[in-house]
Amino acid sequence: MQKTTSIEAALNRKYPEPVVLVTSGDIRTRANVMAVGWYTLVSSEPWMFLIGVDAGAFTHDLIRKYREFTVAFPSESMSRSVHFAGTVHGHRRDKIREAQLAIQPATQIRAPLIADAVANFECRLVRTLHPGDCPLFMGEIVAAHVARQSTRHRLYTV
Repeated sequence: MQKTTSIEAALNRKYPEPVVLVTSGDIRTRANVMAVGWYTLVSSEPWMFLIGVDAGAFTHDLIRKYREFTVAFPSESMSRSVHFAGTVHGHRRDKIREAQLAIQPATQIRAPLIADAVANFECRLVRTLHPGDCPLFMGEIVAAHVARQSTRHRLYTV
């Protein structure tokens, strides 16, 4: 039997859910990381991700400036770093350093890869959508990378 409830209360039943780390900016000057729960693949020809990033976030500013970003699937061992990346604003902080994330250069874009992630996807911005209060960035995947150690398991948040 179902009972009527608020949208917010019903949405609490979706956990655990996958989360990604999104990097943006330029690895050589100023890059940022943010935990993102609102993401999905939206095309396979070409491959594209859609991510929701709050307009007030530093990541939003960097994606608009550089027109590219990386989507990384964090491993289970990265839970503290992911929590930090999702709860601290990056306008005045070096979140990558403070979250103790190892990074490496991407091959096609300026934003860094997360070295310990299960997989990383380099994306170039194709379109920005404004369906409601959270802007959506659509990015074409231009390069993909996986962890050398294939036994890593992906992190899910609660």
